[in-house]
Amino acid sequence: MLTTNIAIRKNKKFTTAALGCFLRLPLTNHNLAFASLLARLQMNTSLAYPTLAAQQKKLAELYDLQLDIMPQLFGKEIILTYYANFVEPTEVLDPDYTYDEIVKTLSQIIESPSYDRDWFAYAKRQLEDDYRELMEQPSNYAINRFFKIWYRDRPDYAENFMGSIDEIKNAGFTEMDNFIDSLRNVPMAVIGMGRDNQLLTKLVDSSFRGAGIIKQFQVDDLTIPVENNPIEKVDEQNNIQAQLLMGFGFKQKITYQGQIVGMLLSQYLAGDQSSKLFSQIREELGAAYDVGATNFANNCLFLVNTGLDPAKVEDAKRIIFNEMQKIADGQIDEELFKKSKKALQRNTKIGLDSQNWQLGQALRGELFPDYLNFDREAAIKRATPHQLVDFVQNLFFNESYVLK
Repeated sequence: MLTTNIAIRKNKKFTTAALGCFLRLPLTNHNLAFASLLARLQMNTSLAYPTLAAQQKKLAELYDLQLDIMPQLFGKEIILTYYANFVEPTEVLDPDYTYDEIVKTLSQIIESPSYDRDWFAYAKRQLEDDYRELMEQPSNYAINRFFKIWYRDRPDYAENFMGSIDEIKNAGFTEMDNFIDSLRNVPMAVIGMGRDNQLLTKLVDSSFRGAGIIKQFQVDDLTIPVENNPIEKVDEQNNIQAQLLMGFGFKQKITYQGQIVGMLLSQYLAGDQSSKLFSQIREELGAAYDVGATNFANNCLFLVNTGLDPAKVEDAKRIIFNEMQKIADGQIDEELFKKSKKALQRNTKIGLDSQNWQLGQALRGELFPDYLNFDREAAIKRATPHQLVDFVQNLFFNESYVLK
């Protein structure tokens, strides 16, 4: 008997069910641009529902079923995501509202894309408008430029919003047809949560029959390694507020425990008003409107970003470098570290009450080796100041980008 990539969990607490279909393909500029374009096309229409009104009407009839279609980036891979959230049929006294009807509708939209020249042009215009709106915000423009510089020698990894907007603008019918055909053979997983998970599993198994459902979905290593090649770049836009982004690379790939420590470092540096960088850059220096820190484990990147007075950029950079060096030297604020652990534990507890968060964790379990055996709460409890020191010692400064 063939093993399929279908994992539907028992829904024991939510009044809504969730179902996600995930297609895995390599991250390239071309794939990301066309995945973004296909997602927008399928959000609009499908073969079974050839107009925007018809498709929206059908989803509304299913008690406002919420369907989101988007590409997600996981290191060297794109996960083209179809995520549906819908009221459990047992919550509604309607004989026509069944798992069977829901799965059939989702299958029609996901597996049978359809478009003509007008809808194709419309989807491209939608993405162009979205891109223009995104880039009008200095923070988005800055993060876009940061990644282009970070991956200046590997441009296929440089896009982080929707792919190359020029490739989207120039996309042709034949290219889109070829891209859609290529998806029929990529690894696919269907993950969900429902009260009658056995029935949902049976319906999904009969509806999603492509070759990808039996291909290995898990990836041994999707991490993008980083080269130690420091660079500092400044762009001028005459903005009132400057954007400062400081990127630190990992010397070596980190474990799941290390990823938790990286999240703790984010909280320790910029989690709230008592965090190190928030208090020093915003309050003491009086320079920042916002301070953030993010651990991009799949990109081997720890990123510190802040919006601040352009005249105080160099002062802020010195504060960031000094604080990272203090941690590397073992100078840890024990009380702040404990507070950071509690904040991470609290966020995890909140996540457990979110169906979307649980499905996201289930996706990682299907994608990453041994992730299902990883106890996140126990990992947070195990984290120590010494692990925080080791984590920072494993970092090296690799990019400073300033947008003024």
